[in-house]
Amino acid sequence: MSTAQVHALQRLAEFQASLQTFRDKAKDAMGANSMEINRTNDWLESQLQMWKGEVRRAEEAVFVAKSELTRRRMMRIGDRPADTTEQEKALRKAQARLEHAEEKRDNTKSWLIKFPDAVQEYDGQAKPFQDILEFEMAKMIFFLDEKRAALEAYQRVNPSAGGMS
Repeated sequence: MSTAQVHALQRLAEFQASLQTFRDKAKDAMGANSMEINRTNDWLESQLQMWKGEVRRAEEAVFVAKSELTRRRMMRIGDRPADTTEQEKALRKAQARLEHAEEKRDNTKSWLIKFPDAVQEYDGQAKPFQDILEFEMAKMIFFLDEKRAALEAYQRVNPSAGGMS
């Protein structure tokens, strides 16, 4: 009758513990990813509202600057028109601010449109990994536990099979 040589039970236990640690950390990371996705979506929504408000304020500033420029152009100093340099600068600045806010608003809208597709793509790749973490890794850990228990039982029945190292 031949006997098995069992020498690395401790290594098997360490591997099983490492596998469990990996599984736990990976599940935590996947949960953190999910929370970050939700936070990002909420942030994009809040940014859209902020930029919409900024566009409204910039539109008002452009209206005020145009009104001021028009009023200033109607003024006469003696027989000459009044200098409108400051009002023209203010209008250009207000228009630039409006253009910037509209660009940010439009970019944010674009990201909000693209974001669900990106999340769906991520989910498509993450779901199989999550399933492995949830089900397959649990089976592997249970399998290793059973094999380790069987080997320990074998060592108790047949002490000549090798020491636990």
